[in-house]
Amino acid sequence: MEFNVTVRRIVDNDKPVKAYCSVTIDGQFTVHGVRVVKGEKGCFISMPYTLYKDAKGEEQIRDVFHPVTAEARRAMETAVLSAYEAKVAANADKTEKTTE
Repeated sequence: MEFNVTVRRIVDNDKPVKAYCSVTIDGQFTVHGVRVVKGEKGCFISMPYTLYKDAKGEEQIRDVFHPVTAEARRAMETAVLSAYEAKVAANADKTEKTTE
């Protein structure tokens, strides 16, 4: 499986969400709204989701996309986090060059 990741926006604040990405899978499907989240054990990805109210009126969250196997999730997470780290590094290089 091939993943092409576009980091759409990097969020630079003290909140958990650090970036928003789009992922194209095997050149056939694109998933928008994949988030890079910083947790206690490091960064991970969070799938796009929708909010709805159940029969009791309680708000629920349901992923609108998710990998079916653990192997597919690991592969997608590796691709997204690599793209995110590369984008952060590229932005740091630009900042260093403009301040010199």
